[in-house]
Amino acid sequence: MVELVATADGNEVVLRDGQARVRRVSLKELLFSGRAVVDSDNPGPAGSDPEEIATVVLGQLSEPERQRVRDRAGHIREVLTGYRSGTSHLALPGEPRPEYTPELSAETRYAAKIELGIGLRTLKRWIAEFRSHGEAGLAPKKGPGRTQKVAVDDRWSETALEVMVEHTGESKPSRTMVIERTRARVIARYGPDVVPQPSRASAFRLLAELERRHPLFRLGTKRS
Repeated sequence: MVELVATADGNEVVLRDGQARVRRVSLKELLFSGRAVVDSDNPGPAGSDPEEIATVVLGQLSEPERQRVRDRAGHIREVLTGYRSGTSHLALPGEPRPEYTPELSAETRYAAKIELGIGLRTLKRWIAEFRSHGEAGLAPKKGPGRTQKVAVDDRWSETALEVMVEHTGESKPSRTMVIERTRARVIARYGPDVVPQPSRASAFRLLAELERRHPLFRLGTKRS
C-alpha cells in the first residue's frame, strides 16, 4: 500500500505490486472484498509491543504537527525515490527535480536537501526512523518533562485506572479495549452525558500517564 487518499466518495488506497504496477481501490473494498486478503508474516500490533502503533502516535498529534510530519515524509520520499509521493505513478508536476533524479547517488540527493535547513546527520536519522516506522517515526518525541497533563474528568480517569487494575496478572489488554470498557462503565455508573467522554487521542494520552502508575500495556504487570 503506497498511499491513503481521501476523496469525495470515501477513502481510497493506492496499491503497488512486486512488478511496480499501481492501482487505486476503495478502502472499503480492500477491507471487505473477497478479492483482497491481508498477508503478513507476523501477528500484527499488540498491547505488549515496545512501540505505539502508528495510528496511536499520529492520532495524538495536533493538526499542525501532523502537517509537519506529512511535509517531512514528503521530503524524505523525494530524497529516496525522487518523488514526494514515493512513486513515479503519482508524480507531481516537475518531478523528479534534477537534484533528486534516482540516477544520482544517495549522498548527492542527501546534500540537496539543505533546503530544509538541517544537517546531514539529522536527515539520515529521519530517513532511518521513516524506514523503520513510516510517518509515525517522524512524530515529535515526547521526552521526560515535556508531556502535558491530559485534561480528562477525574471520574473518567479513576474508572480507567480501575479497569486497568482489574487486568493485572491477566493477558495484557489492548488500549482500545480499556477505553471502550471505561466509556461503558462511566455511562452505566453516572448516566449518559454526565461525565464528559474524552476524545480518542486524549484517552490514549491518559492511558500513557496511567501506565506509569500501573504498568499494564508494555511495562509489564509484575509489581513490587
